[in-house]
Amino acid sequence: MIDFNLLGNEYGTPLYIYDGEEIEKRINIIKNIFKNFDYKIFYAMKANSNPELLKILSKNDLGADIVGPGEFIAAKKGNIEEILWNGNGKITDDKKFFIDNGLKYVVIDSFEEIEMWDNTDIVKLLRVNPNVDAKTHPHISTGLKTHKFGVPLDEMDKVKDKIDGLHLHIGSQITDVSPYMEAFSKVINITNKYKYEYLDIGGGWGINYNGTELNVEEYKIKVLPVLEQFRGKLFIEPGRFIIGPSGFLLLKVIQVKKASGKYFVVLDGGMNVLIRPVLYSAHHDIKILDSRSDEKCTCDFVGPLCETGDIIGKNRLTEIPKIGSYVVVENAGAYGYSMSSNYNGMPKPAEVLVYKGEKKLIRKREKIEDLFKDCI
Repeated sequence: MIDFNLLGNEYGTPLYIYDGEEIEKRINIIKNIFKNFDYKIFYAMKANSNPELLKILSKNDLGADIVGPGEFIAAKKGNIEEILWNGNGKITDDKKFFIDNGLKYVVIDSFEEIEMWDNTDIVKLLRVNPNVDAKTHPHISTGLKTHKFGVPLDEMDKVKDKIDGLHLHIGSQITDVSPYMEAFSKVINITNKYKYEYLDIGGGWGINYNGTELNVEEYKIKVLPVLEQFRGKLFIEPGRFIIGPSGFLLLKVIQVKKASGKYFVVLDGGMNVLIRPVLYSAHHDIKILDSRSDEKCTCDFVGPLCETGDIIGKNRLTEIPKIGSYVVVENAGAYGYSMSSNYNGMPKPAEVLVYKGEKKLIRKREKIEDLFKDCI
C-alpha cells in the first residue's frame, strides 16, 4: 500500500510515483497469455524510460522498443540487452551508434529506408500498414493508409526478399479486440506465404482510464487462434499496458476558487507534468486524500499555467480538497513524465519507485538553474 501523504511530505510535489510490484504483475499477465508461443516482449520505451523502472523489466526478460538515441542509452542503463529500433525518421549517425553498441533488430518504415540496411546483419522487419481502423483517438491511431507509418500491405511484394519478417502496430489505447483480429489475419497470410521467421504485432492494449479497457480474456479467446496460424518468432510491444496503471502523479492543492457555479481546484502541476488531458481529451481518475467535508460539488482540477487548456480533470463531481493537501492522479505511469515539459519555466517533477516495501528516489526534481544550463 503506497502512503501518498508520506511520499509527498518527503519528496515534494509534483511527484511521479511507481509501484514496482504492479509492473511485474502486468508483465506476468502478458507472459501468461503468450506462454504457448515462441515470443519476446519488447517494452515500448516511449511510454516511460526511467532506467530504474527498466531494470525491473530487464529482470523479467523484456527487451526494449526504442525510437531515439536517448531511449537506447536508457535501455542500456536499465540492463536491457535485446533492443529493437522503430520509427520513421532514422538517421545514419544513430544507425552507426546503435550497431556499434549491439542493436539486434530494426523495423524498416518505408521502401526508401531499405537501402539504408543493405549489407548489415541486423534482423530486418518491414512495417506494413494493414489499413485497419483501431477505433481509438485519431492522434494515436496508426494503421490506416492515411497515416504516416509503414508501407501498404499490398505493395510489399517488391521487397519481399530483403526482409526477415513483418511488423504492424495499428494504434494505442485499443479496447476492442476486433481490429486486432482483422489486422493480424491480413498480415499472417503474408508471413506464411513467404515463410518469414519473425512477426512483430505491436502493442496498443488499452487500460482502464474511464471504465473501458482491453478484455484480455476475450483477446485470448478470439485473437490467439489467429496468431496460432503463425509458427515463427512473435514479438509484442506493450508500453502503456505495463507502466500506465503502475504510475501515479501526486499534486498539491494550492488554491480553491469558486466561479460560475463550480469550483476550480488549482494544483501545483498541470499540462506541464501531464499533457494527456489537453492533448487527447484523456480522462484520469483523481483521488482526494483530504477533503473539507463529505459534500460533493462539481470541480475542475487545473494547473498553474497560463493556458485555458491547463486541465488535469474537468467537471468532476467530488469532494472539495483542503488547501495544502494532496490529490492523486491515477493511471499516470505512461506518457506522463516522458511527455512533460518546462512550459512557463516549470522544472520537471521528481520520480519515486516503491518496490518490495522500499521507496527510492529514481529521478531528482529539476532545479530552476537546470533550465538554463545549455544557454549560451
